[in-house]
Amino acid sequence: MKASDIQIGLRVRVAQNQMTALVVGRPEYYTPRSKLVRIKYENSTRYEHMINNQLEALPADEQYKALGGTYVKPEGHF
Repeated sequence: MKASDIQIGLRVRVAQNQMTALVVGRPEYYTPRSKLVRIKYENSTRYEHMINNQLEALPADEQYKALGGTYVKPEGHF
């Protein structure tokens, strides 16, 4: 995934473990070809920095309404 396509609030799939996460920070410089992105895993209190090429955006219909999708967080999830 390109660093320029990353937005705060974007739902992504992490290639390393196939978990769904939410982007919670802007891409930060790591090397000239890759950036670190702060993410929060869904249904977890775990935050991590992940390299942008290890993230894949979920389809548009699985994004939150603010980003043009129809996803609504299920009751009881954090």
